[in-house]
Amino acid sequence: MALVTLLAPCSMLQAYAQDRKLLALLPFENVSGSVSSLPIIMPLVQQTLRSKGYEIVAPEKLEPFLLRHRIRNTGMLSRAQLNNLRQEFGTDVALVGSVDLFHESEQNPQWGLSSRIASTVDGTILWAESAGLTGGDFTRVLGLGTIRSPTRLAEEVVKALFRSLPASGTPPAQPSPTSPGWRTMRSRYGYRNALLDSAGSWRVAVLLIENASERPGAGRILTDVLTTTLFQRGRFAVVDPGEPNDALAALGVAPHESFDLATLTELKKRAGIDALVLGTVYRYNEGLKREATTSPEVALDIRMIHAESGKIVWVASGEGTGDDYQIVLDFGVVRSMVSLLRRVLQGMLETL
Repeated sequence: MALVTLLAPCSMLQAYAQDRKLLALLPFENVSGSVSSLPIIMPLVQQTLRSKGYEIVAPEKLEPFLLRHRIRNTGMLSRAQLNNLRQEFGTDVALVGSVDLFHESEQNPQWGLSSRIASTVDGTILWAESAGLTGGDFTRVLGLGTIRSPTRLAEEVVKALFRSLPASGTPPAQPSPTSPGWRTMRSRYGYRNALLDSAGSWRVAVLLIENASERPGAGRILTDVLTTTLFQRGRFAVVDPGEPNDALAALGVAPHESFDLATLTELKKRAGIDALVLGTVYRYNEGLKREATTSPEVALDIRMIHAESGKIVWVASGEGTGDDYQIVLDFGVVRSMVSLLRRVLQGMLETL
């Protein structure tokens, strides 16, 4: 099971939780490749949010707004788009998300989800989480307990996704960067510039990860989980990826291009960020193909660029498979791709 929780700085969340808030629920972006995933997930998301006391502007009410503002990518929003939501619907916060994986198997179904809540004032992430489950995660002694229904497993993964979300009007616990509580793999190699020692409260954003793997959408999925994991470290103020990607589009620059200092300076000005995190995923195998290994596997590189100086201040390379975490027999084996991503990224970020 994969479960990663992110909470914004305490003072910001205290202000956020003072009153019952109106929340705009954007349709989740579907990166799973299965058209049947959203009709299963979105009603469960709405039900869970309402059970926590949130007043919701539902996705169907947002459709005219999305069409009018030509918002196709509902999983990432810029500050301007968030501000427009606030002006039109009076929403304080917006929840975006993505279905990263849906394997509709009667033997071992799988789900992977990511979600974030962002302020409609400045785009700051207030809460975020990634969750991944397989039916086999519930298997007990003698093979009992395995969940074989995709719909039943969907209920569990949505429950896991929002378990840490405080009820509307309730201040959450103050975040504290601690050990993740599971075994991680160290980055294969890394570089760290001393400039990071004086980074303070940098505003950092993850650009869309470049996909050099065979799995369509792998870069998009890693962008979400990396944003979650980076913010979990508690060191930086992490901005929603929609902001820098929107700024780059306005500049006519692709997120995977090399940036000169002039572009970085303009990006810092437009997006209000101090550093960018970029990367490339080379191998991304969810372990679902019959002719391939059944263990998920991933390999990627990540780097951080200081916007003001143009210097690369951090580089890390990581890889892993679900079998890397095996203890004895099948105990410890990671079956969920989201869980594997979390562990590999956590190990890489330990060098930051």
